[in-house]
Amino acid sequence: MEGTLATPDATRRSLSPSCSAPVKSRAAGFERRTKRRLSETNASVREDREEAEEEEDEVKEKIEALQRIIPGGAALGVDALFEETAGYILSLQCQIKTIKVLTSFLQRIDQEDMKFGG
Repeated sequence: MEGTLATPDATRRSLSPSCSAPVKSRAAGFERRTKRRLSETNASVREDREEAEEEEDEVKEKIEALQRIIPGGAALGVDALFEETAGYILSLQCQIKTIKVLTSFLQRIDQEDMKFGG
């Protein structure tokens, strides 16, 4: 009778070789797919990080260019630099309008002088 009864050890031994092969191959396939997905994700994260660093470098270069253009810009922080830039643009626009008005005024004077033989 002992030979016909299935003991837990005997059951484990008999199931182990037949069941473990498909399980191992599925596990290996899952592991390969997981590694591939992880490597693709890591590559994507690296690319995103590199793009972010490139964008950050571009922004830094543009801020440095603004600091060179704006009077006193080198001593300003980014927020103050942007405010100063806005004020500088308005100042330049006013100067352009003033130059246009003066130019048209001087052109009229020149035309009047020509009329009178001046």
